Amino acid sequence: MKILFITFEQSGRQIVKSILDDNYFKINKKQIFTFGMNESYLEFNDLTNINITSIMGFVDIVSNLKYLFNLRLKIKEIVDLHLFTHIFFVDSFDFSKFYLQKFKSNKIKYCQIVGPSVFIWKSSKAKFINRNFDKIFSIFSIEKSYYNSNIYNYIGHPLKNKTYYSNDYNEINNIGIFLGSRQQEIYKNIPIIKKLLLNLKKYKDLVFNFFVTTEYREIIENYFKDNSNIQIHLNDNSYYKKISKLDFAFACSGTVHLELCFSNIPHLIFYKANIINYYIFKLFVRSKYLSLVNIFNKKEIIKEFIQSDFTDTNLLDFFTILKLNKDKLYNYRKNMFDGTKRCNFENFRSSIITDYLEKFS
Repeated sequence: MKILFITFEQSGRQIVKSILDDNYFKINKKQIFTFGMNESYLEFNDLTNINITSIMGFVDIVSNLKYLFNLRLKIKEIVDLHLFTHIFFVDSFDFSKFYLQKFKSNKIKYCQIVGPSVFIWKSSKAKFINRNFDKIFSIFSIEKSYYNSNIYNYIGHPLKNKTYYSNDYNEINNIGIFLGSRQQEIYKNIPIIKKLLLNLKKYKDLVFNFFVTTEYREIIENYFKDNSNIQIHLNDNSYYKKISKLDFAFACSGTVHLELCFSNIPHLIFYKANIINYYIFKLFVRSKYLSLVNIFNKKEIIKEFIQSDFTDTNLLDFFTILKLNKDKLYNYRKNMFDGTKRCNFENFRSSIITDYLEKFS
């Protein structure tokens, strides 16, 4: 047995880490390989032979077609060379589909970890998984009805096991800033967040904590070098403990939203997409919200500032209300806690994946 884990996003890398922390993989280390982990987790043999580019949205896909075809070919070459018995695609389902449509082999077992959120997208993606994958390991129990019972497994959410719960109900002093994990997100978000921080200078007690990956550290340090109240933190082993110490956060919509919910940190989320991507997204998505907590509760619990609503003025106005009114801050945090609890997220169980693999040992 020889296993390959493929991932392209920071959130996917975190999930791969959660899986490979299981003793089963450490014992069978020589049979375990990764693609896309770069320097973030090199305990296992990483076979990345191309610079990984984070892609999101129709416009990015079209402008990066040459890269995507090259990436697919590079993975096929690696698969042929190493004769893998199992391939796990982690998140990024659209690439999984793109690969299997061209290079599917009857000699390999294909698994998808993290489905394509079929509960808000059209269900055709689930139909492709039912026809082409041996297993779907889902982090959302709501997806069960979309998949064939013989391939579906619910494994819980990896972040539930990693985050640290905060009981503090202090006033707001320690602020988290999360600009996103993709280059295009960071460059779109920086100017608005810089204006926001300039307006927040009047609060002398605030400390702003930027959480960044290594490749964007220098960009953010240079952009905010004039602000003495800024601290830069890398997404290292102390990441989850650090975010549990925050009093509030401004976060680009993404995985960090659930990290903050599981840590019980009040926050708002923002997002501004390319206008073409946004309207394509609205055509296919069956929800008016981006936050999973809002989607599952069918109402806005976590405040969202999307597209034209994402302005420094709107963020400042909402934050000021919570900063100056402890009762409203308490209620906002309590509603977030109750809303997250109603989503019924469960702890991650890597044993479900290892039990599946042990059948082939």
